[in-house]
Amino acid sequence: MKNRINHTVAVISGFFASKALVSMCLLFASLSFAQVPPNETAEALEQEPKESQVNDLDSSSQMLENEGENNAVRNFDPLSAESWMRRLINNVESSAFEIIYVVTANKRETLPYMWRKGKMPDASQIEQLSLLNGPGFEQIAHQGKVSIFEPGFAPYSVQGNNVQGPIPQAFIYEGIDFTNAYDVLLMGRNRIAGRMAQQIRVISKDKTRFNYHLWLDEQTGFLLKLDMYNLEGDLLEQIQITQLNISENVNQIFSQFSVDQLPQVNVKQNAAPRELIWQVSYLPEGMKVIRQDIHRIERTGQVTEYMLLSDGLVDVSVYVMNANSAFEEDVSVASNSHAVVSKTDGRVQVTVVGEVPVATADRIANSIVITEQAQNNADAIQNGQPQ
Repeated sequence: MKNRINHTVAVISGFFASKALVSMCLLFASLSFAQVPPNETAEALEQEPKESQVNDLDSSSQMLENEGENNAVRNFDPLSAESWMRRLINNVESSAFEIIYVVTANKRETLPYMWRKGKMPDASQIEQLSLLNGPGFEQIAHQGKVSIFEPGFAPYSVQGNNVQGPIPQAFIYEGIDFTNAYDVLLMGRNRIAGRMAQQIRVISKDKTRFNYHLWLDEQTGFLLKLDMYNLEGDLLEQIQITQLNISENVNQIFSQFSVDQLPQVNVKQNAAPRELIWQVSYLPEGMKVIRQDIHRIERTGQVTEYMLLSDGLVDVSVYVMNANSAFEEDVSVASNSHAVVSKTDGRVQVTVVGEVPVATADRIANSIVITEQAQNNADAIQNGQPQ
């Protein structure tokens, strides 16, 4: 969650700083997470590990003859979608693996990723996510911190237990509940990449968010394919696993990592909590306030009141600040799965950013109301009464 907050703040910083508002909105979807250039990775790691030989999906089954015993989920019910999802999370948690997958979306180049997870020689868990095209982006998660490397910026670390990538964290990591907002349905068997898979649908209960289709490998329980659809049933984004290697041999790659040279977490002293003078009066079903604070946007120096909303599966960020003369008109932009809605009354600017339909972001933005106490204070000031 903290990785998402950190990334969203960085994106919105550029959003507020630029007069090319629409261009920045369209860039939002291409900045799905922070990662690492190969030359900077070499500085953070003692030695760049050679790529391990990954098996294709057809041959990976030979490595999992005992997978049912090693990664069994208690009381597994093959007719339950929840049991299949639990099995996926359990296997991600307990297995050493290397997965190659590609992400495709309309009007955007196909992006290939490499996702590894395993153990260091001291048995501590470590996770790596790399973008395989371009100058290189990377995240490394180890012992409560996520080190982030991206071109043009110095490497840094934030607190966190897992990397933040295109696959929703609620589908693959423990402790994130999204069932208050979505129905999870088992749809039957299908073939994906030549393997039998169970298809699962994750559907927004109130039809205010996108829907997901997942295909889980029957033998290994791992994800083979993930589609995201808008409310009209159009495909927005697809994640396709192309290579899957589940083996303790992946740990040998991590044994070459020098985690002591990863950047330390930059601990900043938080400002004293201060109650926001506004509230969001509309929230989609199952969505709740996760965090709220007041902070200064580093790239612009502007002060904004910030609220993070989440349903467990997707996050929505809300920013309220003094109106900037650069934004004289309301803006509503969607780029694939991401929406950016900005509204102003000339005094206050409200911006909503998230992986939700534009209509949902717009409704959240329109629902913001000044709290009764804040309104009373404003009335008192107008009437010349002391506070």
